[in-house]
Amino acid sequence: MADAAPAPADAHASPEGVRGARPPASTAPSPALARIEDPPVPLTEHLAELRRRLIVSLVSIAAGTAVLFHWSGGLLELVAKPAGRLYFTGPTDAFMTRVKLSLFGGLILALPVVLFQVWGFVARALDQSWRGPLRLMAAASYFLFLGGVGLAYFVVLPAAMRFLLACGSQSVQPLMAVDSYVGFAAALCIAFGAVFQLPLALIVLNKAGIVSREFLKSKRSYAYVLAFLVAAFLTPGPDVFSQVALAIPTLILYEITLLVLD
Repeated sequence: MADAAPAPADAHASPEGVRGARPPASTAPSPALARIEDPPVPLTEHLAELRRRLIVSLVSIAAGTAVLFHWSGGLLELVAKPAGRLYFTGPTDAFMTRVKLSLFGGLILALPVVLFQVWGFVARALDQSWRGPLRLMAAASYFLFLGGVGLAYFVVLPAAMRFLLACGSQSVQPLMAVDSYVGFAAALCIAFGAVFQLPLALIVLNKAGIVSREFLKSKRSYAYVLAFLVAAFLTPGPDVFSQVALAIPTLILYEITLLVLD
């Protein structure tokens, strides 16, 4: 008598009962796929937006420059106070110095508008989790820049001028041109404003997972040497006083940032 044929597998048997069978894949979308992303934008629209934001930034800088040029005489007296009496040797030197000073002040006045335009352009390309923190960092960047400029003008510039003018002698008296002095003061203020962005740069690198607090602490000696090298590069004059005056706040900001990093 022939053996009976094996019974067919139950169609309703559970997957666990069949050796090597896999459970059916879930059809529910993952949270990453379920997140609604910004719709793609054509390149022409990106370029049009960039053009519009550049125009707004330039107009705001021009408006700030025009406003400050009206009071450029008093502004020049205020800036020249740490140096005392200044001179100009060319017919257009005084006028061009007022223009440069007004342009520098107009840039500072318009910097919030410029930062807002930059933020508005790049925000669409950022992940949602980055948009809120970076919006706060953009505002903090402006106030840190003002803090660096204020420290340079009210503290470092008067002390640097006293140090530099003391390098003269009885027969060697200073006769400073107004354009060279204003250029020196503006470069010093910009250097301090740029260095005061260090905490924000380190925080962004830390949140992005590029550097950690332990890594920065282990490289502290290299950071100290780099701070003095950067100060020597950024300061407008060759004097050691300005370089040390820029390097010390840089190191203080570095140490303070280490306290708040994860």
